[in-house]
Amino acid sequence: MSDEEIEDRREFIRYYLLKDFELLLLIPVKPRENGFWFSDYDEFKESAFNTWDFEKMHGPFDKYGYRVKKVLEQVKDLALLHSCISQPEGRANIHARFETVVQNEFRIPLLGLIEKYRNTFDEGKRADLRRKISKLSWYILECKAIWQRYSPWEDFYLDDY
Repeated sequence: MSDEEIEDRREFIRYYLLKDFELLLLIPVKPRENGFWFSDYDEFKESAFNTWDFEKMHGPFDKYGYRVKKVLEQVKDLALLHSCISQPEGRANIHARFETVVQNEFRIPLLGLIEKYRNTFDEGKRADLRRKISKLSWYILECKAIWQRYSPWEDFYLDDY
């Protein structure tokens, strides 16, 4: 078979397999804020987003900031899920997942930084550690605020039902 025939065969198979998901594919998808993600690194290397002009215009990509943004989105999703569940054990599981996310992403690094701060005597390093500690503390407070905003239910409301 020629390359064109092989490509046509693959396209037919892909179309046939996606036919089962036709209704799901009709649901509109919210566009991503940063729609420049690529499937592999080679595709990114050859793109317009990997140029000096793009970096000068938008600045370097902040990987940690992106990670924090995604963690805060995950906290919001967990809070919304928590507010939708009516069973106490399900709500407890979602709250435990929320606690685990905050613990792994912010509290454990915060405790490590506090320990470093206690063992460091250089004032320049201490000032940098204080800044990082305050930032992690702010992220924890932001997670708590998101949780309270999007998960307004309290367990005592369930006693009325």
